[in-house]
Amino acid sequence: MTDLELELQIAEFSLQEADEAFTKLREDYHELRAHANTLEELLRNHGIEFPEFCGW
Repeated sequence: MTDLELELQIAEFSLQEADEAFTKLREDYHELRAHANTLEELLRNHGIEFPEFCGW
């Protein structure tokens, strides 16, 4: 295996790892956004302003 082939293999592995990490981050973001939407709706339904909820 040449140095160039080894570098290509490492680059491909790195891209795969980065893609997996990005996919996980995207899934986590969507889950967090869903929870935030639920919280916002609960606060709105009870007439609580977000800054008030946070103590601001």
